Amino acid sequence: MQWTISELIKRFDGKLLAGSADAILTHLSTLGEATIGAVSFFSSPQYATAFYQTQAAAVLVAKDFKPVAPVTAALIGVEDPYRSFCLLVEEVYQQKMDAKSGIEFPSYIGQQVTVGANIYRGAFSYIGHHVVIGKGVKIYPHVYVGDHVMIGEDTILYSGVKIAAYTAIGSRCIIHPGAVIGSAGFGFVTHSDGSYKRIPSVGNVCLEDDVEIGAHTTIDAATVGSTIVGQGTKIDNLVQVAHNVQIGKHTGIAAQVGIAGSTKVGDYCRFGGQTGVAGHLHVGDHVTAIGRAGITRSFPKGHITLSGTPAFENKKFLSCYARFKNLVPAKK
Repeated sequence: MQWTISELIKRFDGKLLAGSADAILTHLSTLGEATIGAVSFFSSPQYATAFYQTQAAAVLVAKDFKPVAPVTAALIGVEDPYRSFCLLVEEVYQQKMDAKSGIEFPSYIGQQVTVGANIYRGAFSYIGHHVVIGKGVKIYPHVYVGDHVMIGEDTILYSGVKIAAYTAIGSRCIIHPGAVIGSAGFGFVTHSDGSYKRIPSVGNVCLEDDVEIGAHTTIDAATVGSTIVGQGTKIDNLVQVAHNVQIGKHTGIAAQVGIAGSTKVGDYCRFGGQTGVAGHLHVGDHVTAIGRAGITRSFPKGHITLSGTPAFENKKFLSCYARFKNLVPAKK
């Protein structure tokens, strides 16, 4: 792709703060890895050294930014440099994705399947019976889609994704390689002799619109009813969501989080990496869990930041930790 500096100024309602508007921009890059023709962004002081040393042709900066040393790049002042840069990333991504179309062989499609216009089906993909696929869906090679699955418009299933029977997926969802949606829940009855009998999962998984699921994440089907991931929620790689969990809208969950069965998570929550949530809890709206938090009780009122294991309010945790780390071990 190519852009001109004048084009970016117009697109982002920006202004030229330094340098020439003549350069042709050919690719996106970080500040430290930029080469001739690159466009990058600068929005955090921690990258100041990389900014002043960058070889980028143009850098998106805040409109009120004033450099404290000479720079070789043209500086384009915009309202939000990071957001503007992400829009360019999305543009490049869409161009790459639009190249995929049609049906590759060998691939399998079952009986009584409804397929929308302009879909892509990659080689070795499998689509079961009674499936409904919306228009613009992209199904990459080696994807498995079970019977009675519903997939909304413009959803993308990357290579190796497994979608179990009766799963419902909304529009504009993105499911990354190796994710498993609708696997059997971890539910067992214990016999008197200590042995286990599996409880079958006869429910399903429902992903609402604009959900993103990371690589090798697993979301278990409900024992009965539905495991639900709300609209706009983004889940990172290597996350485990157990049976009958309900996650609200626009929640962000980082890698290696585990949420145990039948827990309800509210809207606009943020869970840092390796956070663990016990089963049958209620976590309200706007809860932030610092990485490795262990949530063992409910916080239904929400609007709280949690730390530690067992997790409690972050400011209290930091106060306790300040005392704990200064304790002197007892002498033997």
